[in-house]
Order: sequence, then structure tokens, then C-alpha cells
Amino acid sequence: MTVTSADVARAAGVSRATVSYVLNDAPGRVLSPETRATVLRVAEELGYRPSALARSLKRGRSNTVLFPMQGVPMNHVLESLFNACTEALAPRGLSLVLDRSAHEDPTAQAEAWAGLAPAAVLDLVIHHDDAALAQVRSRGIPVLSSALAGEKAWESSGDAFAREQRLVQVRYLAEKGHRVIRGVLPHELPVDPRTEKRLLAELRREAAAAGARLELERLALTDVAAAVAGWDVLPDAVAAHNDGYAIAVLTALQARGISVPRQVAVMGSDNEPLGAVVTPALTTIAGDFAVFAAAVADGVEAVLAGRPASPLPVPGHHLVVRASA
Repeated sequence: MTVTSADVARAAGVSRATVSYVLNDAPGRVLSPETRATVLRVAEELGYRPSALARSLKRGRSNTVLFPMQGVPMNHVLESLFNACTEALAPRGLSLVLDRSAHEDPTAQAEAWAGLAPAAVLDLVIHHDDAALAQVRSRGIPVLSSALAGEKAWESSGDAFAREQRLVQVRYLAEKGHRVIRGVLPHELPVDPRTEKRLLAELRREAAAAGARLELERLALTDVAAAVAGWDVLPDAVAAHNDGYAIAVLTALQARGISVPRQVAVMGSDNEPLGAVVTPALTTIAGDFAVFAAAVADGVEAVLAGRPASPLPVPGHHLVVRASA
């Protein structure tokens, strides 16, 4: 049988209002420490759990943190970040909820998010000048964002994270002595064209500063094998879009009898599990999400307590050096 607040009140010898004040930690209510202790003890003994829906209705918000991901495919990196944030929020009674709703009208999008009554919105993959985010803020819903160095409003924190990973690829390969680095990328990146333009310009500058040359080749993943088979002049190294592209390049090179990494080094990004078991094992970049996830949890706790949240850090990463580069 479900235990109600009335059962707790009756067993504790207090009113239902007092039970509500204690269990919801209502501000401005003066209750003796003995009364609070009695209510909490009885609630625990009876196994009473307040309804999450009822609490949400009373507070005008839920215990969820909304993570909008419009138009961005879930991959190993985002799944790892999602899991890290979920684990950091759970001990504080909060849940991370993924939202993939996509409305062209910013007002409709903001209404969809606000209708979920989130405790906060996690801004990671949305442009910082997105009109829907501005409307969410105007409705009093906190938005947690990173502070980006040299920020452009049309970028997202995820853009900055991905750009830094690609710069690390070029930097690492150049430091290993490779002077011709071929960047193998999809025909289109899922970012604002201005973000892509900035990324490619910075990659070329990074390579030039290290005394290397960056060659870009845009390919669908399914076309990688045919393209590699037709390479007349081999690069010293390949900086692939992700581990899937890197494994496709590595496999195609080996099919030609080309030794990796002796003749061509191959490096991926995202630290997909498959990269550790191919031969040679794939050098890649892994995300570090513990610090970011803790900052998300601290930020939500701050705004729920009526304090301003500090800007989130951009998620970190580290090199995973294996045999392929």
C-alpha cells in the first residue's frame, strides 16, 4: 500500500502542512528541531517518498536538467559526456534529460523546453546566440554555458571542444616529424559554416607554425577505401575526422600493402572502443568529462539555491597514444 503524507502526519502527531514544510524544506517556516527530526524519522520508518510530480508542480520546476541536442547525432563522445553528467547529478537528486525536439521558430522551441519545467538547461551544442536560448533565459530558466576564449556568438561549447581536438591532432603529428599531414573530413561538418571556416584556418596555421603542410580531403565514410586506393602520393600522416574514418583509412592503406605507421601514420579522434583492438591499435584523443560534469552539478545546485552559476569549463581531453601514430 502506498504511504501518503497523511499517514506520516498521523504517525508523527502533526499536521499534513507540517509534514510538507519539513520534507520540502520550506523557507520561512519556524519549526522546532524536535518536530523536524520526528517527521523525518517517521517518514523514513514508513518508507514515504514524496511524489516527484507533486514537488515539481509546487516549485514550478522539475528535478531535471535539459540537454538539447538538435541536429547533432549521438556518438561515443556525447554518450560518455551524457553518462558523466548523469552520474554527477544523480547524488543531488537531479536527472539529465536529452531533448531532440527541433522547431524552426525560436518561440516554439523555447516553449517546448519551458514546458518540461527544467531546473536548468545545459547549453553545450547550441550556438550561444541562439534565439531560443535567449527566450528561455527571459522565462527565468537558468542556462548553463561555457565561457569561450575568443568566443564568437555563432559557436557552441561543443565547437570549441572539437576544434581543440583537431588542433591537437595536427600538433601531435607535426611534433612526431610528419611534414605532410592529410586531414580526412566529411563533405560537411554539422556546424555553422563560419565555425568550419575558422576551424580549417586554424588547422592550417597550426600546421604551418610547426613547419608542416596540411592537405584536406573531403570524403564520405563509404568512399574512403576507394580514395585511399587512388592516392598516388602518400602523405606522411593522416589526421582523420574520427576513429571511424581513421579505421577506414588504416584498413585501406593495409589493403595496399602500406605499413602503418612506418610509411603512413594514422590518427583518429573520439576514443571509440574499436580503435583499441584494431591492428595497429589506433592513436586517438579521448574526452575528459569528470571536471565538466562536476561543474554542471555545482551550477545547477547554485541556481536552485538562488545563487549565480559560474561559467562551465569547456570539456577537456587527452591523447591516447597507441601504435598507429
